[in-house]
Amino acid sequence: MPTEQRHHAPMRARTIYWGTQLLAWALLVSVIGLYLYQDRSLSPDQIKVLVLFYFTGLGISHWFRHVIIRNGWLERDLGFVLPRLSLVALLLSIVAFLLMAVVPGYAPLLVADPLAILLNTINWTVLLFIWSLGYFAYVYFIRSRREEIRNLRLETASRDNQLNTLRAQMNPHFMFNALNGIRALVDEDPEKAKRAITQLSAILRNAMATVKRGVVPLGEEIDIVKAYLELEHMRFEERLRYTFDVPVELEREQVPPMLLQTLVENAVRHGIAPLVNGGDLHIIARRTPEGLDLVVRNTGRYTPGEVRGNGIGLKNTRKRLAMIYGGLARFEIVNVEGCVESRVHVPLRTEAVLTDPS
Repeated sequence: MPTEQRHHAPMRARTIYWGTQLLAWALLVSVIGLYLYQDRSLSPDQIKVLVLFYFTGLGISHWFRHVIIRNGWLERDLGFVLPRLSLVALLLSIVAFLLMAVVPGYAPLLVADPLAILLNTINWTVLLFIWSLGYFAYVYFIRSRREEIRNLRLETASRDNQLNTLRAQMNPHFMFNALNGIRALVDEDPEKAKRAITQLSAILRNAMATVKRGVVPLGEEIDIVKAYLELEHMRFEERLRYTFDVPVELEREQVPPMLLQTLVENAVRHGIAPLVNGGDLHIIARRTPEGLDLVVRNTGRYTPGEVRGNGIGLKNTRKRLAMIYGGLARFEIVNVEGCVESRVHVPLRTEAVLTDPS
């Protein structure tokens, strides 16, 4: 928690406490006064009694709070605390009654009506005991709320750290694959290798610009994918054929950065690269009533459980979708008519709860 918030928290707690105190005792006095008024027994002496009752209640209950905090009862279980609260409430009720006895018209009760003394003491005891229970409930509620907020902050920090770790894994993973491709060009075509290095620089520059963003426009992601495919086309030449079917109106839709590029890279490396004659790659985006569907279709066949390499790109894709969209996003790889389709459903922005770590 920032220093400024730590300084403001106690002040805010005191403000809430005193505001509740003043309001609660004022409400109780108002109810008693209204009852006396309707009973036509509200006299100037009774008004004095009510005024003193108000300030006595404030002072005695505040002292009760001091006793509770000083003895650390907020940290003990109710079985230990309840008998002690009852005893302190009884003792403080006697003090409250003695303070009230100084009011003219109220003092004769000390001598003239022992039953009134007993009833008033019992009333104060019950009132203070109920107050103490209310104070305990208030403190427990505030603490539970603080603990809940703290847990949410820890969860959010953990999720952000996981997302940053996954991105940190993905970018070196992509760069390693690209450099391997350029390495293959160095001996075959040095000029083409130089252009590939320039292309890779542009790709990494775009990737670095999006690394701290939770989501990016689909159009930016398409630009990175096109740059990547141009880079790979220098190596595969006619063995790599690709097309885009992405309506212009969808280019502003938000998607996780490097999501589409990861799927395309996986399709090229594991689907098209092993084929002697290469293959076709189609990138498709479609709007649905629930959100956005992205499909990467490539020549080849997918066998679940058999992935060349460590499969870190696809694992990270599943984890990122789960962390950013919860259970609203879907990701699957299926075989369709001699091709492999990587399908991602991204929910509408109004449905998704996006975690932007920036």
